[in-house]
Amino acid sequence: MSGVASTYRRLLRREVVDICLFIFIADIVTGIPIPVFPLYATSLGASLGLLGLITATLGLGRLVGALPVGMLSDRLDRKSVLVAGMVVFAVAFAIYAVVPNAEWMIVPRFLQAIAMVATFPLGVAYIGDVVEERDRGAAIGVYTAAMGAGFAVGPLIGSSFAASSGYPAAYVVGAAVAVAGAVYGVVRLVRKRPQAAEGAIGRRLIDVRALRALAREPRMLMACVANIAMTLSMTGAIFTYFPVYARGVGISTVTIGALFAWRSLASAAGRIPVGAVASRIPASWTLAGVLILEAAVDIGIARTHSSLALGALLIVEGVLFGIFLVSGQAAVAAASGPDNRGAAVGMFWMAGSVGDMVGPIALGVVAQAFGLIAVFEGVAGGVAVGAGLVLWLGLLSVAEDPRKNRAVDVAAGDDAHHAAVASDPLQAGRH
Repeated sequence: MSGVASTYRRLLRREVVDICLFIFIADIVTGIPIPVFPLYATSLGASLGLLGLITATLGLGRLVGALPVGMLSDRLDRKSVLVAGMVVFAVAFAIYAVVPNAEWMIVPRFLQAIAMVATFPLGVAYIGDVVEERDRGAAIGVYTAAMGAGFAVGPLIGSSFAASSGYPAAYVVGAAVAVAGAVYGVVRLVRKRPQAAEGAIGRRLIDVRALRALAREPRMLMACVANIAMTLSMTGAIFTYFPVYARGVGISTVTIGALFAWRSLASAAGRIPVGAVASRIPASWTLAGVLILEAAVDIGIARTHSSLALGALLIVEGVLFGIFLVSGQAAVAAASGPDNRGAAVGMFWMAGSVGDMVGPIALGVVAQAFGLIAVFEGVAGGVAVGAGLVLWLGLLSVAEDPRKNRAVDVAAGDDAHHAAVASDPLQAGRH
């Protein structure tokens, strides 16, 4: 316990606190439209099928933007890209507030995706740059807890303004918060330009060989598969169709916002302790277990109309997502280095965008043809398949003992080398 306490004491410094507060603001912005967006879109005339298509634009934007934005942060610096992401949030939300019909929501939805990949994953890369490896899991736990706390505040703000002043008013408030976040980032974040090694991804904007090597890293591949499955459930079922389903059983807009707030609070509460133990449990066990329980939650939602039960299931889903987020991002941070960490988190989000993009489109067709219950049942089946793939990849990595042992030996040598370099200021400057 003393070791855990000393870890968190080391994290109480400006670089960590400031990025956590910055991402707290960013997640307030992202959380504001969660209970509002599906209802706003349908109020503008969107069918369930069109709602799925508009939602999928978020996945398309992340798919297109995640890797280039991550590599750009490797080439430039994290701070500039993080602040730019907040500015894009403000622009996107301002456009949301003035769209004349549902079809026009595709434009700000795409911009919102670019803003997301320029903030949330790059915050993890920023953590990786400023925190030692021994404390990185705990730091990511604190970081994702800050995300969850912001995501709890956002839906309350969004649903309150939507109920009192209309749906566009919620987006105007979101744009204002994003501008405040951009100003905070300019003033408080530190500019740290990655020192990429020769031939690294950061030095060549497109290095296919380096990207292929990163994609073959077992922890990267496993985290990416898990992210596809999780986003299929979270974006496809929970964020897109749960508000419509809940409204259909008589739950008010304000109550839906409160349910998402409780979900986020429960999710945030578990992330700090999970971060402290993330490196001590095999990632395949954690990720597969979370996905199996996520599938069970989707089935549970399809089987009840009780507002109390739906709220409880949403809270459980939030806790599961918190565990997934810490474990998945810790695996990505461990699988990458300072010269390619932006590309790694970009690849992780790019994988998640597959679930974001394909899921809502397919689920929109299902919802239109078979109803909302079929959406949650179909998602449960897809997530269960993802859990099986994660377990299989975990077993494959364990089976490759000779290669893993060689990799560990090399890593140990690298650690010794880095320790020696760090002890010599002149060598550290050259390295």
